[in-house]
Amino acid sequence: MAASTVVAHEALPSTDRGARKRTFLRHLAEMTLAMMLGMCVLGMAFRAIHIAVFGTGFDAAWHRHTELAVFAMTFNMTLPMVLWMRHRGHSWQRCGEMAAAMLILACGLLALFWVGALSTQAVLPLEMALMIPAMVAVMLLRYDEYAAHAVSGASAAERPMAAAS
Repeated sequence: MAASTVVAHEALPSTDRGARKRTFLRHLAEMTLAMMLGMCVLGMAFRAIHIAVFGTGFDAAWHRHTELAVFAMTFNMTLPMVLWMRHRGHSWQRCGEMAAAMLILACGLLALFWVGALSTQAVLPLEMALMIPAMVAVMLLRYDEYAAHAVSGASAAERPMAAAS
């Protein structure tokens, strides 16, 4: 973070800092809700596909097809979060950063699983527990954007809602 950003943030009146903090937290809650809805709704689709292909539900996928379950969970939680980000006017670059954080987390946990440092039972719960902190870390790197009401990262042409107005 540049020194000018820190100075500018500290120079804000406390009411402005409070409003920015509330906006940041609202944004975090919205993105978390999108991830949870994706986990539930797309998770049902994953379960149905797993039953059709392998004849078993998610519990078996988690234990017998760990990699498939981890990537499915990553997809299920990332897709709706990215769609919500686009709806809120974020650029594809910001959406890509957030999706990359989720994918890097999944790959890192799978690497630990493949070398025997994590058990089958630990990989998926650990991924779900760490996805929110990973999202928060990316959001904190771009605090000014996530704490703003109007997103400046996307051009008017990139914003579907702005183009329609």
